[in-house]
Amino acid sequence: MNEPSLRKFYAWFTALGLLVGLLVIAGYYKDEFREWKTYQTQFRQEELRRATTPQQKLLAENTPVQIRQILLPELHRVDRCTTCHLAVDDPSYGGYAQPLAYHPLSDQHPFEKFGCTVCHRGQGRATTVADAHGNVPHWDEPMLPLRYIQASCGQCHQAADNPAAPELARGQQLFDDSGCRGCHKLNGVGGIIGPELDKVGARRSPEWLRQHFLAPSSVTPGSAMPPQKFAETNLEAITLFMLSLTGEPVPGYYASMKVIPSSSQGRRLFEQKGCIACHAVGGVGGKIGPALDDVGLRRKPEWMIQHFRNPQAVSPGTVMPQFGFTESEARALTDFLVHLRDQKVALSLPALMNPVERGRAAFRKYGCIGCHGPDGKGGVPNPNAKTAEQVPGLLYVADGYTKAELKARILDGQKEITALDPKRPPPPLYMPAWRGTINDAEVDDLVAYLFSLKPKGDDVGF
Repeated sequence: MNEPSLRKFYAWFTALGLLVGLLVIAGYYKDEFREWKTYQTQFRQEELRRATTPQQKLLAENTPVQIRQILLPELHRVDRCTTCHLAVDDPSYGGYAQPLAYHPLSDQHPFEKFGCTVCHRGQGRATTVADAHGNVPHWDEPMLPLRYIQASCGQCHQAADNPAAPELARGQQLFDDSGCRGCHKLNGVGGIIGPELDKVGARRSPEWLRQHFLAPSSVTPGSAMPPQKFAETNLEAITLFMLSLTGEPVPGYYASMKVIPSSSQGRRLFEQKGCIACHAVGGVGGKIGPALDDVGLRRKPEWMIQHFRNPQAVSPGTVMPQFGFTESEARALTDFLVHLRDQKVALSLPALMNPVERGRAAFRKYGCIGCHGPDGKGGVPNPNAKTAEQVPGLLYVADGYTKAELKARILDGQKEITALDPKRPPPPLYMPAWRGTINDAEVDDLVAYLFSLKPKGDDVGF
């Protein structure tokens, strides 16, 4: 190689060396001044300022600057949020600005057991603010806005029975009262006109859900769902409930928290398991087992809990089956029975023996109100339907069907709805088949309720 070529080679080598050196320096400074290091330095300075003894001062000076993480193998998560949020479990930092603020309720949800992202979402492994908060491309779980944080409670707790999440409970109530199950399946129960909702909270943002409720066709062209006229507070609550439906399975310890023991949850379990078929309350119910009005006086709570765990163990020869109640469910039922003497708790139970009232409950449970309107009065828009472009009411269904015919219609459905104009798109709403979803006894109760809707003394035809 001649001398000019060597000089050219040396020049390129020198330039490359300088570039590598600059990159090393830039990398050093970038690593040295990372956001989380800045926050940890601020925390150490605050700890030094607050120190009142030599020991506290020494402890603050020796606080290491390092990545901190919480390993949650049961939840398949690694959370590094406490790398920046260092005072989350220190109540003395209450009132501080983020990221040095104390997190309330940390005693009920210890970070070493729950971490952060199981409730707040975001990207737990990240170490920059933008990445950790999840507002970046290719990450599907950005942090929930604080006004929707109660949605996360639904992963481990029943929505209706968590006193710490009243808006979540109200959102579920709105979902049930609005008859959404008439078109949407949730937890295996509901119609098939719209998509299943089990994982909608993991697929959709709060903004998308809100807009979908207000104007469905604006975000889902051709949607059959009519606009929902929710007040702003109700819109927030039902959006929050939708966000809670992530479909993410929770392991044993967390699943055991699903039921928070309470009288209301105990009553719901009492109704769901059909206990009144064997036990009387207020003079109404079965006689296979003893009446339960004064059971709180006759039995101690510990006996009742054990009875729910294993009936044969405390009542040998009893015909009561072993339901397999969880510990929380057994305690909830016990709490309900202990307070059964309070008539406000037991007031609604005798109605369960009335087929019409049971049918009314089925009408609500399966979302019939979503298409047929409150009390079966109809009026829900169904464009191009021959029946005045709306879903017909059910007030006079007893004039058009026998009970057997109506039962068959419920079970078999009616997908082909007569179009007002054959040239226009067919009516989007139709009667789905409920066979295999609703049990035979519930159909009989539902028919009894629908036949009861006809106004007394009114012989107008259906």
